[in-house]
Amino acid sequence: MLKSKNMLTLKGQRLASRSDSVETDLLLWWEDFYLPIFEYILPKMGELKGKKVLELGTGTGGTATLLAKRGAAVVGIDLLPFRLAEAKERAAEYDVAESVKFALMDAMHLAFPDNTFDFIISKSVLVFTEHTQTAKECYRVLKPGGKAIFIENMKHHPAVWLYRKAFLKYSGKLHYFSLRDVEAVGAEFEGLEHREFHLSSVSALFWQKCISIPLFYRWTFRILKAIDTSLLKCLPFLKRFCWITAMVCHKN
Repeated sequence: MLKSKNMLTLKGQRLASRSDSVETDLLLWWEDFYLPIFEYILPKMGELKGKKVLELGTGTGGTATLLAKRGAAVVGIDLLPFRLAEAKERAAEYDVAESVKFALMDAMHLAFPDNTFDFIISKSVLVFTEHTQTAKECYRVLKPGGKAIFIENMKHHPAVWLYRKAFLKYSGKLHYFSLRDVEAVGAEFEGLEHREFHLSSVSALFWQKCISIPLFYRWTFRILKAIDTSLLKCLPFLKRFCWITAMVCHKN
């Protein structure tokens, strides 16, 4: 009887662990690099059942679908109609079509009443907008007690900066983030938490994109990610040189 009870307990722990994990197939691209970021932000969202979430720049709907699978009612907006069509297909594929709505809309001009959403989330969207104007709009449609979560690219990582200069001709028109920009967005809300990710770990992409050796890539990424954690803890001024920032903005 005791053995059976222990087996049931172990099975329950495994199921709980599985339910808390991030569905990496819905991160769509840069999966390894976005995984620790979602592991940071999802606990800050807590229980999503019955919550209303707005996703800015939903793209092909991966994040919207991920949140809908966790019980949220999601609205995903984008400026590209063909992306919205792909997002609808993805939501249907994962059986959450009834929980997700998609709309053609500009993040700087949200067609929603004040105090509509419990959460707002975006990934690499504010860089295409005027930061504070978008933040003001998000504050307006966010419910009191709600949170706006912005995952954005930073401007000062040396290797990423060189890549943008060499290969992304449109990058000069984008408003990448500095720590001062992070604080400016946070100033539109009553509270701000933020964490920066990927300093040396970006180097692991050499073994994925330049010389494809998956074993070297996974091994290098794991080690460099651990090094980053220690470096940023001991030398916090290095945060300004990270690749990605995750901001959690609070409305009282």
